[in-house]
Amino acid sequence: MGVPLGAWAAGTPRRLPHGGVVVRQGDPVESLFLVTSGAIRLSSVTRDGREVVVGLLGTGEVFGESALLGEPSPVEARAAGSADVVSLPVEHIREVLRHSPATSAELLRLVASRLHRTSRALEDSLTGDVPTRLSRRLHDLAQSHGSRSPEGVRIRVPLTQDELARMVGASREAENRTLGGLASRGLVKTSGGSIVIPDPSALRGETAR
Repeated sequence: MGVPLGAWAAGTPRRLPHGGVVVRQGDPVESLFLVTSGAIRLSSVTRDGREVVVGLLGTGEVFGESALLGEPSPVEARAAGSADVVSLPVEHIREVLRHSPATSAELLRLVASRLHRTSRALEDSLTGDVPTRLSRRLHDLAQSHGSRSPEGVRIRVPLTQDELARMVGASREAENRTLGGLASRGLVKTSGGSIVIPDPSALRGETAR
């Protein structure tokens, strides 16, 4: 997670309702944020005006690393469902870094990893057809935000059709049509307002078609 757990005790906790914004794309960032419960959606607006969801962070994950670079946020961070975060001012982070070279190295890895994942998410949203992109994203969500149930793996994060469409760089109509096709083949189920994947490995096979 980069910053030692003890350092977060000096941070400021914040509870967010579904859709609550932590930071907007292009805004200056003066804190690093830790997700303590729920999920935070990271999205970016491309040059042609499309919004693409580039990350969905869960408990224990950190965002806002542009504060370490003194740059504006390249993404918008918004709660997906209710969520709790703790913000730690960059001045406090720098104090921690001065006393911990190991933490400095870990935070550099965090920044590099996030940049790589954001670039990959933007690339994935533009490559392959919609069924491939949606299957890939649902498989990833099952791994990172899924919990086992009698029906299969249930994605814990509440996702609207619009949000899922933004995750794959598709229109809502195309995403809805594709999701319906996967459901008709038994690869996906919708249950109680959430998505259930009976066999994530079967979805992975879809990405290789």
